[in-house]
Amino acid sequence: MMIQRQKEKKEMNNLFKKIITGDNVYPTKECVDAFNENFSNAKNVEWHNRKTYYEAVFYKDKIEHIANFTLSGDLIEYKKFLPADYLPAPIKEQALSRGEIMSSVLKNKGNALRYELIIRDFEKKRFVIIFTDIGEVIEVRKL
Repeated sequence: MMIQRQKEKKEMNNLFKKIITGDNVYPTKECVDAFNENFSNAKNVEWHNRKTYYEAVFYKDKIEHIANFTLSGDLIEYKKFLPADYLPAPIKEQALSRGEIMSSVLKNKGNALRYELIIRDFEKKRFVIIFTDIGEVIEVRKL
């Protein structure tokens, strides 16, 4: 019993250390160069190795971003977590007509912009709506 508790305590300490210090992943020079080229002035960058790509989680202009790069340094896509006030008016208006905006993410993949919003409707049910950059609804699904 005592050995099990020590093991659990050690696992928790390792988990907290990983949360605080990150994964200690060092991407390729090509990834770092591409990151710096695309996201100058980024703060608190944390890299993760996702086996087939590298993921950078960081802040820029006080907004959380996630960027994915191929192992050779090509930018695959990035996501930007947006306050509702940063949404284009047509998207914000459509979303608010359906309920409360719980979260919103701008996704850029291959220079195609998409807005993914989580909405809580007037019956307190949550769902995702994906919009094009001009406000067309691509997908609606319940969570």
